[in-house]
Amino acid sequence: MLTYVHSLTGLFIVRTLAELLNQSFENFADKVAVRVLSSGGRDAVYQPITYSELKVRRDRLASGLARIGMVKGQRIGILTDGGFEPLLIFLACDFLGLSSVPLCLKSSPEILEHNISHSGMDLLVVDRKGVEALGDLLEDMSDAPRLISVEGGEGDELSWNVIAEDEGNPPDVDLSPDDETKVLYTSGSSGMPKGVVQTHGNIVANVQEVWDVVSLQEDFYFFKSAPDYHSMGVLNVYYPLAKGWVLDMARSPDRVLTDIRTSAPQGFLTVPLILDKVYGNVRKEIQSGGVKGALIERAVAAKKRLSTGQASFVDHLFFQTLGKKVVGKIREQLATRVGANLEVLIVGSAKADPEALDFFHQVLDIATFEGYGTTECAPLIAANHLRGRKVGTVGRPLIKVRIVDENGQEIGYGDPEGTYCPTGEKIGELWASGPNVMKGYLNDPAQTERALVQHDGETWYRTGDLFSMDGEGYLTFRGRVGRQFKLRNGEFVNPELLERIFARASLVEHVLVYGDQQRDFPLPLVVVDVEEATKRLGDGVTGLEDSAVRVHPEVTDLVRSQLLEEAREAGLPSHERPQRIAMLPEVLSEEDGTLTRGLKKVVPKAIFQRYTSLIEEAYSG
Repeated sequence: MLTYVHSLTGLFIVRTLAELLNQSFENFADKVAVRVLSSGGRDAVYQPITYSELKVRRDRLASGLARIGMVKGQRIGILTDGGFEPLLIFLACDFLGLSSVPLCLKSSPEILEHNISHSGMDLLVVDRKGVEALGDLLEDMSDAPRLISVEGGEGDELSWNVIAEDEGNPPDVDLSPDDETKVLYTSGSSGMPKGVVQTHGNIVANVQEVWDVVSLQEDFYFFKSAPDYHSMGVLNVYYPLAKGWVLDMARSPDRVLTDIRTSAPQGFLTVPLILDKVYGNVRKEIQSGGVKGALIERAVAAKKRLSTGQASFVDHLFFQTLGKKVVGKIREQLATRVGANLEVLIVGSAKADPEALDFFHQVLDIATFEGYGTTECAPLIAANHLRGRKVGTVGRPLIKVRIVDENGQEIGYGDPEGTYCPTGEKIGELWASGPNVMKGYLNDPAQTERALVQHDGETWYRTGDLFSMDGEGYLTFRGRVGRQFKLRNGEFVNPELLERIFARASLVEHVLVYGDQQRDFPLPLVVVDVEEATKRLGDGVTGLEDSAVRVHPEVTDLVRSQLLEEAREAGLPSHERPQRIAMLPEVLSEEDGTLTRGLKKVVPKAIFQRYTSLIEEAYSG
């Protein structure tokens, strides 16, 4: 497939990531490409790097890597606490035909050893935290890679400073769209992580698929919020730079929430939790009642009707006199977290609450585009965007999709050209086919064969996720294959739907719904928001440890009351309403595997295994 990118002189045919960036270097030479925060604390300021300066830095690093013997087809691992260096490594590797293997600092030693050894990397770039994470891991590895420290001295041949400032000219390398550019390791919820092989063509295609559907502005500040080892983090690098935008870097994944306030970007990628928290605070104010609550509720409702063209004369009058000030206050509070310039939010990684999406989109005038993707598709498969948005869906397909039932029969189809065959009331597994589908799993033909299947002469990736499609081509996520269950009475339960509803409760930080065919009712497992619980109960929990607050009887009663209220408002049938709940005594974390690394998605299997006894106790109690 040939990919066309708009340039100053017309359409430009792009085959590889090196060509994609070279086009930006030529078109936007004097514009700011990247802004990097100085290492200072609260007084840190962004330092600009232009596209021409970025090219010089890429070429110097590429020359240095070539000088120490790195050649096309080899792999470079990255184990750093974020920063600018991984981006530079990505670009230099693309230019030389090398492959980048970004790793997560918070991975267990067992997983780190597996990923390093399995990838066969020749070099591993580390910083101080990377060295700490490695410990003595490499000492017993027969195939250990050479180390380059970004904080090393000048005297060592493998010093970052020496390699990254090489004055030579990088060699010309013949590149193909099918050449490997990244190996990204999946979170490994079952067994060891699999290495997803992404090609130049995969990522270039995904950039092209969303080229002009996020923002039409030529000058745009985009914040890099996703980590380098996540597929959205990779797209988070190439898409803004291909567009000629400004990409603001966070100093590390743990500093994203701090650094984004300094950046004050116009757009960034986010997980639904951020939206849920902001909208949840507004809902709490409304539910608290009184004059203030009534005023906020009236202002929000009026602004929604104004945004959808359904406002009455009274709505117009109220909003101009009082409502605008109320909504302005909410935006001011949001600005203290992300700056005052926010225009676009790209939402992914988990299903978002439609009410929260519409609140941002219609009330705060911040465009919210929910999408769906997988690492194996580099990553986007479908998205809401400027050309079509339907809240509650993940948008229309960006590549070909099939929806297949449990008997292997196609029940739905869609493609980017606008051909849609809806599923009606049926749901099935989503299959995807197109230029951004991976080559396969590294050194794992058996798993590759399970994931990539042939149909009508095309390769399709089986996502393992359930979807439906409407007549306009909009895809609705219906859950993960295997998570749905039937109760003993034969009633079908979609736990992910219940989780989205229960997560609206102000006392809930995380909620997961368990059940199987041996049970009479679904069981919500809840991690309580300790700060909110302390506010609600005051002296009743003052002085208690967080773990005690999380399982306090009064907190439990309040949480169950809130879940029942959310179930009532959502119109859930009786068999889906919480008869009992299980309160988890600990927060979920990346360290214990109950959250995925980086984007912190809940891992159901790990939680159910960890709290088996608690689940049984709740059902028997």
